[in-house]
Amino acid sequence: MKLKRLAACALTAWMAVTGTTHAADVQMAVGRSLPPYVIINEWRGLEYDIVREALAAEGHTLVPHFTTFARVMREMATGLADAAMTMRADSGINACYSDSHITYRNYAITLASQNLNIQSVQDLAKYSVVGFQNATTFLGLDFRTMAALNPQYREEAQQFLQPVALFSERVDVVVADRNIFAWYAAQPEVKARVPITAAVRFHPIFPPTDYQVAFRDPQICADFNRGLKKIRQNGLYDKIMSRYKGFLNEE
Repeated sequence: MKLKRLAACALTAWMAVTGTTHAADVQMAVGRSLPPYVIINEWRGLEYDIVREALAAEGHTLVPHFTTFARVMREMATGLADAAMTMRADSGINACYSDSHITYRNYAITLASQNLNIQSVQDLAKYSVVGFQNATTFLGLDFRTMAALNPQYREEAQQFLQPVALFSERVDVVVADRNIFAWYAAQPEVKARVPITAAVRFHPIFPPTDYQVAFRDPQICADFNRGLKKIRQNGLYDKIMSRYKGFLNEE
């Protein structure tokens, strides 16, 4: 018994010095498919891979709970999940929030050949605009006001139709996350409808949004931060980013 106690004490001391914990399965609430960030039918994605590899770098295993975005916070709050992806510290959930692991960024996207001068959200009022579903909820008061006053504004639930509309010149402006737009533009169902070789322009009229992972266990949160730092330093983070970079002829 003394030997067991000594071994346990030694292990505890070693963990305190190294800052590591036992390898653990991390039950993670993950919002349903939002390519390329999460592709649930393939168990992969830009954000999904980053979170998985950062945990793996510290010996942990990601066990996803795919659910609706509305239920992600509920699973954390009720203890059904150990952690949740795509979170922000102002979510209202009492948790340890990691360092930012991913940044989403919406743009006003146009064809370069149109040479549109878009410097602000208000400038969109002059053009036909296609936003993503519920964009008026997520993009702030100025955008909501513009959409209400612009008879040429509409939202598209099926985001693969956004690049179709833009490259076929049926719309002046698409409002979308850069990575999501590029991903859908590169899909065969889009290429079969329209050529996507025309140069596009990204107008940075929306601020970027940094996201974090929320953890119930502060130690696993610290492990994740160390793992994230490791994969940034060893180049794996950049490899994951490149893996999901859709081709666009950007001006």
